[in-house]
Amino acid sequence: MDQSAVAMAIDWNGDIQGERGPALLLMQRAEHPTDPWSGQVSLPGGRAELVDNDLLATATREAREELNIDLEVSARHLGQLPPRQAMARGAYVNLWITPHIFEVRKAMAPSPSDEAQDFFWLPLGPVRRGELDHKFTYRRPGSKSDLILPGLKYEERVIWGLTYRMLLSLFEHTTES
Repeated sequence: MDQSAVAMAIDWNGDIQGERGPALLLMQRAEHPTDPWSGQVSLPGGRAELVDNDLLATATREAREELNIDLEVSARHLGQLPPRQAMARGAYVNLWITPHIFEVRKAMAPSPSDEAQDFFWLPLGPVRRGELDHKFTYRRPGSKSDLILPGLKYEERVIWGLTYRMLLSLFEHTTES
């Protein structure tokens, strides 16, 4: 079983990133023909490598590689959420992804590497209140019919799939502030 980890970097008060209220750092993946999640909105993260002592090390390494941020310096690790099995093109794959939650404590200046097109801060208040709820239309490769899936829409970006489910899991495991 392959393992992966993602970083959920959250500015809980919105003070550090200038947002009003809690905000989560997300990125838009670069377009790449061999990446099954090419161009999608995601959390920074990726597969565990031999250099990683554990999945926390994977999450911090991937955040550094994809967005040039050092979570060991600018954030505090709060814990992890239960792992989730990844899907690609409508089918489960042999990959389990563990989300690690970080509290941003110092200003960060993310800058996308060649693995990311862009980054943004998603305000969590409107997400929790359902103000960004969206229905996403997805057509599986080789299928002639569309699936209507739940997701979020923020500034023309659509957040769906595993990133959306991890965000819901975050809300299930945290208390309302």
